[in-house]
Amino acid sequence: MEHHWAQRELRGAKLRDVRTRGSMADLCEALARQPGASFSAAAGSAGCQAFGRLPKSGAAPNPAAAPDPTVAPDPTVGPAELLAGHIQQTAARGGAYALVLVAQDTTDLQFPRSPMVTGLGPTGKAPQGQGLLAHSALALSPAGTPLGVLHVSFWHREPAAHGQRATRRQRRTDEKESRKWLEGLTAIETAFPPEQPVLVIQDREGDVFALLAQARRPHTHLLIRAAQNRKVAWVTPAGVPQQDYLFAVAATGPVVGRLTVTVPRRREPIERETVVEVRAVQVWVQPPRHRKAGAPALPHGVVVVQVRELAPPPEEPAIAWVLVTTFAVPDAATALAVVGYYACRWRIERLHYTLKSGLKVEEVRHASRTTLERALALYYLVAWHLLWLTYVAREQPTAAATQVLTAVELQILTRTTARPVRTAQEAIVALGTLGGYRPYRNALPPGVQVLWRGYRRLQDALLGYWAREPA
Repeated sequence: MEHHWAQRELRGAKLRDVRTRGSMADLCEALARQPGASFSAAAGSAGCQAFGRLPKSGAAPNPAAAPDPTVAPDPTVGPAELLAGHIQQTAARGGAYALVLVAQDTTDLQFPRSPMVTGLGPTGKAPQGQGLLAHSALALSPAGTPLGVLHVSFWHREPAAHGQRATRRQRRTDEKESRKWLEGLTAIETAFPPEQPVLVIQDREGDVFALLAQARRPHTHLLIRAAQNRKVAWVTPAGVPQQDYLFAVAATGPVVGRLTVTVPRRREPIERETVVEVRAVQVWVQPPRHRKAGAPALPHGVVVVQVRELAPPPEEPAIAWVLVTTFAVPDAATALAVVGYYACRWRIERLHYTLKSGLKVEEVRHASRTTLERALALYYLVAWHLLWLTYVAREQPTAAATQVLTAVELQILTRTTARPVRTAQEAIVALGTLGGYRPYRNALPPGVQVLWRGYRRLQDALLGYWAREPA
């Protein structure tokens, strides 16, 4: 069989036995072939055995043999080790762009209650349930094509700690869950070379002064949707220094233009286009009064961008964003570009949607926290691949179809749809057609749901193809 996408992404995984990398690549491809199936059903007997051998990766072939003191012990195999090769590939893909966007976000993962499962705890949505919180960083091209997952971390809350939000201002950042934003930023900078320009994007939950004040590389910048109405200093158009609060100043900034952006519909996993008005103004954020000893105290210069929807749909509230960025905004064109960059943050929500609704990760059953985290790391890799298929043809429609699918997969698509498949766009349309997409004139591009259905049918056909091939 041809080498598929997972072989490339797992090539640099930190596993001592190189054969295990191939086994994990086969397992990822099996999970992608059957989105929604249980882990054991998709992996099959061989995949489950290979996954179960992960803790023994690189062990001596004879279990009865005495340990060799010259051989280093096996490294811990967790999400970071499994995704190490994918992170390298993601950074390499990012090197093709003058700017890489990285969206950070957190999601709750709820799992079936079982007395056999250990290491889980309550989440915000289900204080009496059991689950994990997952924080990830997704790299994107400036146009929003998912380039790969750069960071994933998991943790659970102790039941006794539930409800500590009221005391958050009395605790240091490293004692709170908000440290995830700082750890994510560190992981992002570790993945890329220092000269790579990166814009790290967070929603309202990421509006943490410690993140804004954290030391960063010269080419690493932040873009945060403001949640805190912070005290800021600014200079009026007449040149008069003043102090006021962030949201009031944002509303008085000069209008720099209008922009069409793509955003999610309320309560629906689909997108819509809308026109927004954009204002921008330079301010200096004042440190919070309740900061702890040793916390950064100097004001930080940022650009505040206000985004307001002009004509929202009748059934939905108008978009109203106040964005804070350390990215240089010298002109109106850059301010409009920053708004477009923030709209790309929706891609990480689509990653979570693919994980939960497409791959059904919340139905995964593993007895221990360790094995569950390993399985989730592989699912993140599979979810990225399915999401990449959704968006790559939108950015590179005329690219060769072989950059998206293998030669045999394209041959099957050509025969199945009775249409030529030469470009990336034609490949994605053909793949969507297998999943029920109707490519009529002026139709929107196929979405992630229809593509993962089509991908599953394509992989079923591919298995039949190889079954007919002589050994």
